[in-house]
Amino acid sequence: MVLALVAAACSSDDGGDTDAGGTETTTTEATGGGDGGDTGGDVPVLNLWTFGAMCLDSVIAEYAENNPVEVEVKEADYAAHHEAYFAALATGEVPDMGAVEVGFSAQFTASPQAFYDLRDFGADDIKDDYLAWRWEQGVSADGTVIGIPTDIGGMAVAYRADLFEAAGLPTDRDEVSALWPTWDDFIAVGEQFVANSDTAFIDSGGTLFNALINQGEEKFYSTPDADGNTELIYDTNPSIQRAWDIAIQAVEAGLSANYQNFSPEWNAAMANGDYAVLMAPAWMMGYIQGQAPDTEGLWDIASMPEGGGNWGGTQLTIPANSENAELTYDLLSYILAPEQQLKVFEECGNFPSTPEVYDTPAIQDFTNPFFSDAPVGKI
Repeated sequence: MVLALVAAACSSDDGGDTDAGGTETTTTEATGGGDGGDTGGDVPVLNLWTFGAMCLDSVIAEYAENNPVEVEVKEADYAAHHEAYFAALATGEVPDMGAVEVGFSAQFTASPQAFYDLRDFGADDIKDDYLAWRWEQGVSADGTVIGIPTDIGGMAVAYRADLFEAAGLPTDRDEVSALWPTWDDFIAVGEQFVANSDTAFIDSGGTLFNALINQGEEKFYSTPDADGNTELIYDTNPSIQRAWDIAIQAVEAGLSANYQNFSPEWNAAMANGDYAVLMAPAWMMGYIQGQAPDTEGLWDIASMPEGGGNWGGTQLTIPANSENAELTYDLLSYILAPEQQLKVFEECGNFPSTPEVYDTPAIQDFTNPFFSDAPVGKI
């Protein structure tokens, strides 16, 4: 269940060929070394393995427009991608670059020998561009930097203002936020909603559970010690027990539509308005816009009960067997630089891991018309 819930985005429907296993491949071709002309011959091809809609197409295309390189992106479902990538590291048949979501970080950082140490390419020079805790998620116990951070998943609550109005609840985002300072209040609002509506309040208990555990500092494993060792703590961690109890309470109160996250049925229900509230890390905004385009203007964004948290985020890594490591690092450092992360945020909502952009007007003044012009940068 946890692997299914921690998925950070959807499968893209734009371009490329998709096989029966949910894998899609797209190629961004070089247009020449900066002048937009013909490359005049063979150019190197870099292979990038990703999952879901990481929203890197535009910045990759921008890089290819100015460099003699082609980038082939192979996109698969969340779990399938990580399984395939881990297996590829064992066989040596690897891409030039691979994405590792934070839920899998420990599995990959435990094998630093399988990756290039990005410090060898100058990663220390850009370390301070990123949030310290996100940077550390790509660092092995021996100090090897296996990956550079993409986005972070700060959490809020997306809600259907039209369905709230029909149920007699406030629709203004500040008033909605004030309805649920605690999770007990959130459950009470849900009970009031379903008593006055034929629509479910939340999509699933699973999404609620995942949001709750991502408000905690520790989850299923303890914080690594000085040697990088961790231990399972899921059965003794009170925040896991509390997340479970609240999620079960919501389900037993009849608040859940009981859809499996990221399933076709869940997507269709999102578009049809079959549930009113969705736990929304920043990247979820892009997912909603992609799956329910006809609901523009019906959604808004409110605060999460009891504060924020982080759900999701990814590192881009370079396997030790990559044959184009230096060129790959040049691409990697370009697409994850603050300027490019800001472009991805503006396009899809994936929030930057580079704090230097947080106080800029591009973030502070950014509103999203799809979500009723909510100030999503500030939120």
